[in-house]
Formats: sequence, structure tokens, C-alpha cells
Amino acid sequence: MTAGAYEWEAFRAFLDRGVADALSARLESEGVPTKLESRRLESAVETHFVVFVTKKLAHRARWILAQLPSDEAEVFFMATAELPGPE
Repeated sequence: MTAGAYEWEAFRAFLDRGVADALSARLESEGVPTKLESRRLESAVETHFVVFVTKKLAHRARWILAQLPSDEAEVFFMATAELPGPE
């Protein structure tokens, strides 16, 4: 599926790319198309990663997220089976 075929909605933003990738992968596995964009914060020093979902399936994405643990480290572990840590 091409990204241009959808109307996108910003869903969640993270400071950690791995967590954003993990959430994106989980939503994709549940049938919710996603795209990921990096954005610099005002200071231009920090970047955050925004997970976008299709507007049509945003309600499904919210339901899926509600079923996941709320801690970013837990979400990362659930999606990758790896413990987050310094790289």
C-alpha cells in the first residue's frame, strides 16, 4: 500500500526511534497502516519520532494501544522481545 493513498493523522510521538518503530510494527501487524516521520524540536537538538495512522483506522489504533502496557519500555519489549538500553 502506498503512503499517498491515505489521509494520515498524527497518533503518538516518542523521543526513542525504537519505541516508535515497535508501535508502528504492532499496529501494522493488527492491520492499521502507519508511517513514521522524524521531527526536530524547537531547540533543533532533540528529535522526536511521530507515528501516523490512517484517519479511517485511528479508532482501531487507539483501541490497540489501550490493550498494550503503558510504559514505553514495555511496549518496546512486547514488540521486539529485546530489552531497551543504551546503545
